[in-house]
Amino acid sequence: MSKHLIITEKQFTKLVTEIGEVITTKKIRGYSFDWDDNILFMPTEIRMEKKDGLDWIPVNVSTEDFAIIRDDSDYRLTDYSFMDFAEPQTFISDVKKAIENKKFAPSFEKFKESLIYANPFSIITARGTPPHAIKEGVRLLIGMTFEPNEVKSMLENIEKTYPSTQDMAMEERIDFYLSQNDYSPVSSKEFRDKFGLDSNADKPEEGKKIALRDYVKKVVEGVKKLTNGEYDRLSIGFSDDDRRNIEAIIDFIKKELRIEYPGVEFFIYDTSKGEKNKIIVSKLDD
Repeated sequence: MSKHLIITEKQFTKLVTEIGEVITTKKIRGYSFDWDDNILFMPTEIRMEKKDGLDWIPVNVSTEDFAIIRDDSDYRLTDYSFMDFAEPQTFISDVKKAIENKKFAPSFEKFKESLIYANPFSIITARGTPPHAIKEGVRLLIGMTFEPNEVKSMLENIEKTYPSTQDMAMEERIDFYLSQNDYSPVSSKEFRDKFGLDSNADKPEEGKKIALRDYVKKVVEGVKKLTNGEYDRLSIGFSDDDRRNIEAIIDFIKKELRIEYPGVEFFIYDTSKGEKNKIIVSKLDD
């Protein structure tokens, strides 16, 4: 039997602060975004080797191309393939280049919209970039792409969602907001240490499953605290451009997450073909 979710204004404020979620009058929503080729088309390249007769020659491959050729036996990874994906300064520099060249990926506008409305979010990426650098990349995105009226709206919405920021200066308020959100670069040392993993950047699916499960658990437990255990109005979205990741997450949701959390509606934005294709994974009892 479906239960009605009623949340007071006081609970709303407490819930947003504790679990970083967006609450409307009818729904509680959570979103997770991949970064490369989903929010921005980054110029960072993967250092691979390509077979040339009996030899292997070094080649640089874009993340877009890697999603296609990573199972091609004519290409292979090296110990240094993802070196540039772990450097904080490289990430910041490449974010700037992507924005300057207007390399906006399919989920960019949705992500920008969520920032303007001060909707909390999570970033789940295969990168090894430290979480603090991902956060700084988001700050740079705001500074380089927002119009003055959009910044004004964002600041007003941050204050509305987080009343404690009322007396904060602009930069302090933005920093507070960004700090409420989750950043999970699954190949980073920080992520591996947090979960005791040895996650490889060339096989990010398992790391992304772990990050998504952790995020879902955080959201569900936060909602249940404030709604007497009810969470049937909760929906959680996941956005990624790599079809293998999409298929792995759909399978993961169907076989595990929707069994663990039968009241949650999961949906996925598949941007592998350069546009948003919304896939709804129904609740278990639908």
